Amino acid sequence: MKKIVFLMLTLIVLGAASVNAQVRIGGADTDVPTPGAVLDLNNATGGYVGGLLLPKVSSLTLTSVEAFSTEPDAADKLVGLIVYNADPDAEGIYIWTGATDGWKPIWKKN
Repeated sequence: MKKIVFLMLTLIVLGAASVNAQVRIGGADTDVPTPGAVLDLNNATGGYVGGLLLPKVSSLTLTSVEAFSTEPDAADKLVGLIVYNADPDAEGIYIWTGATDGWKPIWKKN
């Protein structure tokens, strides 16, 4: 009985705790993420040099957003999704702007 009460109290305390999470990839172990950034890619200490690799897709996938999610309101939830279109005819970086405007190029190779 004591174990059950302890477990319930622990779950209540953990459930009520406010948790804010930020992630920093790169930099020194003591560096904290930049305030306001959910994901902070940083190489402040030198050494390995790298970057962000976007998911590669084809133009066939960029006809809608359904290829990325089957949820009924995916068109609204995925606004801001950024991908790299690897098709030579339309190669570039695209962002999903919503059901009305669809995919818009941020940068195109040609």
